[in-house]
Amino acid sequence: MSVAGQPGEVRLTPSAFVRRRRDGTHHVDEWGLDPDVVALASPLVGLRWSVEVQWPERIPADGPAVLVHNRVLGISEPVVLARGVRQATGRHVRTAGLVDVAPFVTVGRTLGAVVDRPDELTGLLRTGALVGLPLARDLRPRRAGGLSAAALAPALATGAAVVPVALVGREVGRRWRLLVGQPVAHPSGGGPLAVADLVDAAQAGVQQLLDSATDHLAGFP
Repeated sequence: MSVAGQPGEVRLTPSAFVRRRRDGTHHVDEWGLDPDVVALASPLVGLRWSVEVQWPERIPADGPAVLVHNRVLGISEPVVLARGVRQATGRHVRTAGLVDVAPFVTVGRTLGAVVDRPDELTGLLRTGALVGLPLARDLRPRRAGGLSAAALAPALATGAAVVPVALVGREVGRRWRLLVGQPVAHPSGGGPLAVADLVDAAQAGVQQLLDSATDHLAGFP
């Protein structure tokens, strides 16, 4: 189990942040992610959310992958997912679902969010990125919402791993846990039925993790 505070993410002091800006040694990728901004904000984020990750070894250490996860209100979940995965693996999660409206899109992209468009997700996966894909909102905290039939088409087209993840916590609470499931096997073929099968398997994987949360997370939260 990887716990918040363990090594895995890069820490950056304000002075180093300013120096890298001045020297032009910082890097922003073509979708807008600025790792220096994420690293600088990490201690502040840690004051609000404490995240533990169970079975982080199921997240690919490199290469493209889609993390399909549950969502209740959708406020804490993207931050919790990105923080937990970054601490456990050192990898940045590109969370899908960003609203393409200024100035929100600029700020969101800087922190790693991306617009939920097939062309953008396909492009990200082809570069080996880790994409967080939320299920539809379900106000019942232990229920997995639905997912459109086309949502995982980029994963099927690129051969990216599909990993179900259950986020367990309370919107107004600080402590969260991530339960990482086994990667879902890709169905044979590439037509609409294959995409639908992949969506069903990913959703079922998230629901199984949520169903098991009572056993794994006794007394939490």
